[in-house]
Amino acid sequence: MKKKLLILGVLAALLFTGCGGSEKETTGTAGGADKPTTFVMGSANFNGDFYYGWTNSAYDANIRRLVWGGGLLSQTDKGELALTSFVESKVLSKSDPSKESEDIWTFKIKDGMKFSNGDPLTAKDVKFTYDFYMDKEALAATGGTSSVSEYVDRVELDEANNTVVFYLKRTMYTIGSSVFSEDQSILDSTMILAGAEKDGVTPQQWVKANMSTPVGYGAYKIDEYVESQYVKLSINENYQGNFEGDKPSIDTLIVQNIPEETKITQLVTGEIDGLANIGKEENVDAVLAETATLSTNNYFRHGGGQITFHNDFGPAQLPEVRKAFAYEFDRIKFRNIFLGKYGISSNAPYSRNMWMMYEDGEQFGTEGKFEKSLTSYDILDADGNWDEEANLKEAHKLLDQAAAKTDGLYAKLTKDADGNYLWEGKELALNLAITSAWTDAINLTLTKEVQDKFGMKINVDSMDWSIMANNLYGNSALSERKYHMFTGGTSYSIEYDPYANWSSTKILPFGKGSSSNSTRYVGDEKLLDEIRFSNPSTDEGTASYKANWRKWIVEVNEDLPQLPLYSNNYYDVYTNKVENFETNALWTWPYAIIKANFKK
Repeated sequence: MKKKLLILGVLAALLFTGCGGSEKETTGTAGGADKPTTFVMGSANFNGDFYYGWTNSAYDANIRRLVWGGGLLSQTDKGELALTSFVESKVLSKSDPSKESEDIWTFKIKDGMKFSNGDPLTAKDVKFTYDFYMDKEALAATGGTSSVSEYVDRVELDEANNTVVFYLKRTMYTIGSSVFSEDQSILDSTMILAGAEKDGVTPQQWVKANMSTPVGYGAYKIDEYVESQYVKLSINENYQGNFEGDKPSIDTLIVQNIPEETKITQLVTGEIDGLANIGKEENVDAVLAETATLSTNNYFRHGGGQITFHNDFGPAQLPEVRKAFAYEFDRIKFRNIFLGKYGISSNAPYSRNMWMMYEDGEQFGTEGKFEKSLTSYDILDADGNWDEEANLKEAHKLLDQAAAKTDGLYAKLTKDADGNYLWEGKELALNLAITSAWTDAINLTLTKEVQDKFGMKINVDSMDWSIMANNLYGNSALSERKYHMFTGGTSYSIEYDPYANWSSTKILPFGKGSSSNSTRYVGDEKLLDEIRFSNPSTDEGTASYKANWRKWIVEVNEDLPQLPLYSNNYYDVYTNKVENFETNALWTWPYAIIKANFKK
């Protein structure tokens, strides 16, 4: 076992049946000219949305990373950004010498580059990609969204020199990650324009209709996708290599949808070759006992799990109700049931991989002074156990304070003569949407006894992820809206710009499309701008980014638009027939598989 605590010196920050019988026969065999190799990676189900801009989950994003691997910039195993291998150079300049930072970014594309299908990859495709995502009207007509037009004023093409020039509206601190990294993977304009013309639709409509069959320039290309079953990929012969020039040696990858209940058994028995992000105690202990056949990589997750409130709906609109629920919810008990000893506490959207969390001299991965200063919504007794009476007292204190107010929304929350809390004259209740994996831990934590004692009823409905996602992101019909809270997990990008998922500009009317601000929370917009537009070129800018980012963390810790439940001590596990499969918090398996190989 290789224990890895990633020390990030750069911005480490914010991102949800059977197959291959014949292929499986070759799994785990040594590579060779006449003996191809296949690696089967277990995964939770994916939506098949393999283009950026729509509602793809974290599992869809893994397929995107295999197919593209980045935009004009791509990440390294240290969480830095480097030129993607088809890019020859990047030149930064200022449109005006008086500007604080460079606002003109020029990229030259190497000559002779190709997509995996053989189509030429040129600066023309780069221009097409940004025009595609900056056409917000055409994108929105298909349910897609993009923030690129907020940062890029215009893009100019120098076709003769295979060069594209970006004129930025204003330089952001996270400009590399937000505008030029994997979310802006370059599209094959030859294929998309031909398809759109043939079908008589817009390029955005054509991509939407062909979401499951993308063509990129990454390490692998999709050979077959079977909905809810698997994605089969093979090596892209036109791939130019990752930041170190590495190219894949495993001939075929199968990313297979695996039931949560059977995944460890399938891994231990060799039915599949790898699983990522194992965090539950019984699962981790089971794989750690199989050292004869399995290898592991261990790191702290760059993300976490949470209950997301819809801050514009029903009782969840009141911060006192959200906080009272937090005190009602014994997160320590929940973590013990859900994850066991591999769960980590969290009180806001951060991870212990982020440099902004620490002062000079503090050790990454530990609970630093800043994290300790945040409010925990678990009051403990002298023995360190969850103190029910103290949490109950705090919850009722908050609800009483809210019930005493009569202005605006507060008029809807009242308390009757028997001490019952009411919302619009009825029992105070919150509706919680979950997926099946959360059922036992949620029900065993939010028992009827707890709900009765705290005076807040929690109605729990379990459903498929796709159904819950439609409700969470606001795609469901307004007439069907009923949920105030949603369970889920979030992974953070290598550079964290909270504006992208927390700005009020990212909220669409419910039923009118996907809102990337899934909390539907409206906070301090000025603070979000101050974080976003810190100068990336100066030490003062870096200090400003860190200070304002911490202010924002304090704000969401106090207002509680979402209740963080845990982060993880993660294990990635794979057959020990494979070597050089070096994953970490920011170098996830789709990147690391490129260097991996079956032992000879």
